[in-house]
Amino acid sequence: MTRQEFLQELRLALQGQLSETAINENIRYYDKYIMEETRKGSSEHDVVSRLGSPRLIAKTLIDTTDPFGRAAGGRHYAGGYGQASSESGYHVDDSAGRESRNLRLNSWLGKFLLIAVAILIVVVVANVIAFLLPILVPVIVVFLIYSLFFGNKS
Repeated sequence: MTRQEFLQELRLALQGQLSETAINENIRYYDKYIMEETRKGSSEHDVVSRLGSPRLIAKTLIDTTDPFGRAAGGRHYAGGYGQASSESGYHVDDSAGRESRNLRLNSWLGKFLLIAVAILIVVVVANVIAFLLPILVPVIVVFLIYSLFFGNKS
């Protein structure tokens, strides 16, 4: 598949799913990415085959785009699940040219885990207090009585 075929298929897969601005932004990103990789010595065919299916990339872009057409975190994802443009996994353009893996939790899952941990901490603290209170109250009372009657007799 050529660069032009790849970009055309990607555009068709994104049509009607993202805003025209978001589609053009992603097409420009992949066009630039393919051109840069070919300048580094890879053939256009190799670069396009490493990216994987344009339809799978489109599905990933659609799934990671908010209702306003912005990619999550302002990032573009090359390849989809199971597709890799590098040995590290996903190629992520974070405006610094670095490649890294996008392992961010879904927002609802992150919120759920945060709430679960907070509840667990409250339950543990409450149980520790409930366990120690019956032990500490008699000890404090005995200490106060001893101090009153047998304490400092000057």
